[in-house]
Amino acid sequence: MLPETQVKPLMKKLAIKKEKHIAYFLKRLEGWIQANGNTTISLAKGINKILDDIHQKEIREAQKIKQLNLSKVKNSLIVKYANEIVELYTEKELGVRRIQQWLWDTHRAKISYSSIYRFLQSQSLIRKKDQNNG
Repeated sequence: MLPETQVKPLMKKLAIKKEKHIAYFLKRLEGWIQANGNTTISLAKGINKILDDIHQKEIREAQKIKQLNLSKVKNSLIVKYANEIVELYTEKELGVRRIQQWLWDTHRAKISYSSIYRFLQSQSLIRKKDQNNG
């Protein structure tokens, strides 16, 4: 795997949200250079094409996340902040208790962590490491 000291700054500079997309970017760039050479114009075309593909993939993943099933959710605060809860859990990788604290600090929304956990579980988003703790 790539060193953390190289990955994090690269993620910030290229505006890519996930580490797996950085690895994908680097592999595709390597293939582009082998196929098309390393001239300035060729590199610019390749980087633009690869970054467009990655950003489109991230947009599709974000839209997939926003399609939530809220029909069985009774808690009005969870319905109100559902997209925010899912974003905090999937993109920022916060745990359920941190999400509970974050909602309280930013919105003064008091939601129990077990309600948040059950909501995430109903959306099939619970990570394997969190299943052992829940």
